[in-house]
Amino acid sequence: MTTTEPAPTAVGPELVLLGRSETERRAGGRPSSPDRRRSDRRQRPALHRSPAPRVSVVIPTLNEEQNLRHVLPFLPEWVDEVVIVDGRSTDGTVAEARRLLPDVVIVTDPEPGKGRALMTGFHASTGDILVTLDADGSMDPAEIPRYVYALMAGADYVKGSRFVHGGATDDMSLIRKVGNRALTEAVRRTYGGRFSDLCYGYNACWRDVLPYLEGRAPGFEIETHMNIRALSAGLVVLEVPSFEAERVHGVSNLRTVRDGFRVLRTIVVERTRVARASLPPSAGARPAVALTSPEAPHAWDRHPHRRPRPADPLTVSAVVCTHDLARWDDLVRSVNSLRTQTVPPAEVLVVVDHNPELLARARAELTQVRVLPNTGPKGLSGGRNTAWAEACGDIVAYIDDDAHADIDWIERLLDAYRTPQVLAVGGAVLPQWETGRPSWMAEELDWVVGCTYRGLPEVRSTVRNLIGANMSFRRQVLADLGGFDTGLGRRGHDGAGCEETEVCIRALQRHQDGEVIFEPAARVWHRVPEERASWEYFVRRCRAEGRSKAGVAARTGSERALASERAYVSRTLPAAVARNVGRSLRLDPAGATGAASIVAGTALVTFEYARGRLDQRAGRPGARPGRAS
Repeated sequence: MTTTEPAPTAVGPELVLLGRSETERRAGGRPSSPDRRRSDRRQRPALHRSPAPRVSVVIPTLNEEQNLRHVLPFLPEWVDEVVIVDGRSTDGTVAEARRLLPDVVIVTDPEPGKGRALMTGFHASTGDILVTLDADGSMDPAEIPRYVYALMAGADYVKGSRFVHGGATDDMSLIRKVGNRALTEAVRRTYGGRFSDLCYGYNACWRDVLPYLEGRAPGFEIETHMNIRALSAGLVVLEVPSFEAERVHGVSNLRTVRDGFRVLRTIVVERTRVARASLPPSAGARPAVALTSPEAPHAWDRHPHRRPRPADPLTVSAVVCTHDLARWDDLVRSVNSLRTQTVPPAEVLVVVDHNPELLARARAELTQVRVLPNTGPKGLSGGRNTAWAEACGDIVAYIDDDAHADIDWIERLLDAYRTPQVLAVGGAVLPQWETGRPSWMAEELDWVVGCTYRGLPEVRSTVRNLIGANMSFRRQVLADLGGFDTGLGRRGHDGAGCEETEVCIRALQRHQDGEVIFEPAARVWHRVPEERASWEYFVRRCRAEGRSKAGVAARTGSERALASERAYVSRTLPAAVARNVGRSLRLDPAGATGAASIVAGTALVTFEYARGRLDQRAGRPGARPGRAS
């Protein structure tokens, strides 16, 4: 188990990634609805998404003539279509919209209500990406790139939040804040997830997920309805920070008490609707298309809202190591997420591990990145060493080929390199379950599938080691250490690991005043396929982890190799077992299986670690350290 150890004090932003994996992780493995198993990603409709999607902005209006001048002129120039859905305004709203934006699409909503207006606008629009914002001037159109980048990086549905790091509001009274918080908590307890804001109208989604979001929500409860539907359908949901200003002119049509009860009713009623829903069947798999053409109409490399680099920055080489042609779609998605960062990397390196066919395809199709063969021994450590030896950046940032980064991943990593003492920075790895979290899988065991787990810091902290799917190092640090130990780490599908643990420990031994930083706001999503949500994989992975720990202990000493694990086993796991036992006493069957998985996993890791250490002392190393036997 690749564990980390929090420092006594820490500061930093909170996690804002949500969606299927985070939903279930925070819900302790409980499905979000009685029919959650039916929301398998394989049951999704065919997703035909081009690398240069058309963007439509949908704006409902009702007597907003004076406010439109604070919205329409500030929309990004690359927005393809603006759809105004007018609720039969009695002022000059429609004429003003046409004056400000001659090619605007005007749709008259046949029935009153914000929910009906949005759905009408969705169906009248033609974009691949749909963005919604209010017409009263309270939402900044300059934030639209955040939403579009998040969708391009892998999200299905992106919601704005006024209550995460970077967000704020000047337009909510105390009673509205309290009510929003209470309703948000009701959704979290009823459906899972970790939403921080429920009733906010700045959202975006891909058109092909509309079948999951539609329903009966005619009024201001539409945002709640869409958020619940996105959670229940298992969509990949992200929250991005947003600032809400005061309404510029006029009086809001929102009525706090009346609409609050409408939202509450939606939370209650939607539970039954979701349980009875029949999701659209799949018509095919989602194709992966590489972002390869710098001349595309929406070429993201020259996007007007990409952040310029400072005069003298640290440069980043982003690295994806890959070995299996079956993961091609994952690889393309990972590379795309790196090429759409708010702070672009100096280069993207793809290192192919002794697979000529995959190497040839990558060189042919991933034309905007550097594709390299692993020049070292076969395995992940050899590929990572090839990368830092070839990299030109000051920082070498690693992401797995079956993971994709949030839009500000590199920006968040760089922000933590504030002093020369910072040797390495890593971030959160959120699981994206293909078939839903197994009911028996406790949150504390997400390290089994290579992800962050309950017990890790939720704010920026110093740690002993990072998680391999999301980590970065100063290139000079890796050069001084000679890189990763090729006797550790994964080779193919053997489930071994801990090479990142060992290199972090060596770095801290070499640099006594150095720090390794865990920044949970630097987030990546890690796909967890169906075969990894099984007891067979769980057992194999736990055994491999025990052998890997024995290999690290042989190199660095058991005191350093197990420092974080002792705190994890003595504090985190007993609390987890007690919590799951409490759930079982409340007649929740997932509680008993969750407790059992914790006990079984701990026993397997301990047994294999002990056996590995005995083999080492007896001079019987057998298979290489870190290999499951």
